[in-house]
Amino acid sequence: MSTITRATLAAMVALGVLSPAAVAAAAPAASAVPSASAVPSARALPSASAVPPSAVPASIPAPVPRGTLLISGTLRDGATVTATGLSWRVPRLPAGVTLVSLEVAYRWQSCATGGKDCRSAAGSTAAPFAARDYVIGHADTGRILRVTVTASEVVVSRESLGDFPVIQKSVTRLAPTAVRGYPVHTAPRTAFVNGTPERQTASTQEYFQVAAPHANAADGAVAQWYRIDRGGWKALPASRVFSTGKLAVGSHRVTVRTVNHAGATTISFGWTVIPMPAPVTCRSTAPGGCWYPPHLDSGHHPMRWDWQIGRVTPLQRTGRSAVDMYDVDGFLTTRAQVTAITTTWQAATLPHPRAVCYLDLAWEDYRPDATPGRYFPAAALGHVYFGFPQERWVDFRQLHALAPMLRERIAMCARKGFDAVELDDIDSFDPPSTTGFYLTPADVENFLAYAFNQVHRYGMTALWKNSPYLSSWGRQYTDGAVVEECYVSHACFAAQFQGSRQYGFTCTAVHGVTPCGWDDFTTDVTARQPTGKWVGETEYAEDDYVCDPGRKCPTAREFTTFCRSVYAPHYGFSAMKLDADLDGATFYPCPR
Repeated sequence: MSTITRATLAAMVALGVLSPAAVAAAAPAASAVPSASAVPSARALPSASAVPPSAVPASIPAPVPRGTLLISGTLRDGATVTATGLSWRVPRLPAGVTLVSLEVAYRWQSCATGGKDCRSAAGSTAAPFAARDYVIGHADTGRILRVTVTASEVVVSRESLGDFPVIQKSVTRLAPTAVRGYPVHTAPRTAFVNGTPERQTASTQEYFQVAAPHANAADGAVAQWYRIDRGGWKALPASRVFSTGKLAVGSHRVTVRTVNHAGATTISFGWTVIPMPAPVTCRSTAPGGCWYPPHLDSGHHPMRWDWQIGRVTPLQRTGRSAVDMYDVDGFLTTRAQVTAITTTWQAATLPHPRAVCYLDLAWEDYRPDATPGRYFPAAALGHVYFGFPQERWVDFRQLHALAPMLRERIAMCARKGFDAVELDDIDSFDPPSTTGFYLTPADVENFLAYAFNQVHRYGMTALWKNSPYLSSWGRQYTDGAVVEECYVSHACFAAQFQGSRQYGFTCTAVHGVTPCGWDDFTTDVTARQPTGKWVGETEYAEDDYVCDPGRKCPTAREFTTFCRSVYAPHYGFSAMKLDADLDGATFYPCPR
C-alpha cells in the first residue's frame, strides 16, 4: 500500500500536485464511498497516527445537500427502491484548502417499528458506491427501511498540519411503511449480485454470487440449483457462491434455477473466454531505448535500490549509501524531481540512478482521480483494504471500464520521465472473498496482462509486486519484482514453496513449471537481462524481527544472517530493512 507522511499535506499544496483539472473532476454528481461516521472527521493516512476530529479546521465547510431525500419504489420483498431527491455541492473552500475528491455513500438498513434496532439491510452490496438503488431482501420483510446518504470531501489544507481531512455530512430517511412480503403463489426469484465477468475476457475461471431468493413462506421451502454450460445441475451452496472451474476458450453460460411450490424461475449469464494477450515488448524512443533493471550491478551484486513512496520529495542517498534505483510515488513526485534523480544524483554503480513510478491498483480517496464515476466506476469499488480505511479494492473483472484510469496513470509516469513502473495490490484473489467480488487468479491475470502491456507500450519496464503464486506467470510480462517481508515469513525462494498447493497452483522448484518464489525472476536470463531480472526485498522495522546492523540478537534475526540468506546467494535479491512508513528515515541495505 502507498504510505504518505504527515509532511505531505503542505508539500502537496505548495508543489501544486493537485491540478485544476483533477479538482474539477470532483463533480457533485459522483456516487459513493465509506460508511457514515461522526462528522466532521479526519482520516489518518497509513503512516500517520490517528488525527482527532478537532484537527479538522473548523473553517472548512461540509458538503451541502440540496433537495429532499426520498425512498422511491414499492416497499416489497424483491422490489427495487431508490434513494432519490438529493444532490450535493461542494461549498466555497477557504484559501489554502484544495478539494481532492468528493464521494457519496449509500448505507441501507432495516429497522424495527419506530426506527429502532437497525441492522444492515439483507441485500447489502459489496460496492457501497453503487448502492443508490437497492433490491429489498427477503429478510427485510416486516421491517422498515432506512437509508443514510453521506457525502465526503477529501481535502488538503495547510491548516491541518497533517493528513488529508475528510469533511462529511449525512442525511437519513426512514421509509413510511414496513416492507411487505413477496406475493403468495408467485414463483420465487433471485439475481446475480456483486458483478459478473465482462462479455469478453481472457480469464479462464470465474466466481458467481447469487442473492438470497425472494419468495413467500406460504409457498414452501425454496431450492436452488446451478449449472455450468450444459453440465449437470448442482445444488447451490449455502453461501450462494459458486465457481465455474477451469474454462476453455469459447462461449460459456451459467444458469441458476430457483424453485418452490409456486413454480420455478431461471437466470443465466453468457460470456466468451478469449486467448490471453501475448506479452508486449517494451519500446522507447529515448536514447538507449527501454531500461531493464539488471539483477546484478557492475560489481556482480544485486543492484541496490531505495523505496521512498512515503515521501513527497525524494531523499538522495550519497557516498556509501548511494543506490542505483529509486522507487517513488508516481503522483507526488514531479517531473523536475525525476529529471534530477536520473541526470544529477549520485548512483552506486550507474552514471546516475534510475526512477521507478509507484502506482497502487487499489482505489485511494486522496488521489486526484479518486472521485467515483469518472476513472473509477462506482460499481467497481469494493471492500476496504484491511488496515487502510482510505483505500478500497477494485473489481479487476471490469477491465474495459477501468482501462482509461490505467492508461492515464501510466501515461503520467511516462510524461514525468520514469524508467519503470511498479504496480501494487495485485493479489486481490487471495483469498477470493477479499474484495467482496470473489475474484480468481485468472481475473487478475486478465487485468494485469493489459496493465503491464500498457507500461511497455509507453516505453517503460514493469515491476511485479508480491503475489508469489502468480510469479511464474508474471515474469513473462514484467522485468523485475518488489517483495515485502519474505524473510520473516520464510517465503523468499521457490524451494520454500515447493510442493505447496493453493488456488489451483502446485508450486515447483525454480526450474519447474510453476515456481512460486522470487528467484524465478533472478534466474530468468533474457537477452535484455543476461544476469537475470532484478528483485528488491524489504523487511520492516515494525516487525521487530530483523535486527539493526551491529545489534546482538538470535542468529536467525541478525542483520548479517538476513543478508547472507537473501542477498548473498547468486540468485539473491537487493535486500534491505526500512521502516513501514517508507519515508527514508530507516535505511539499512545489504551488505552491512
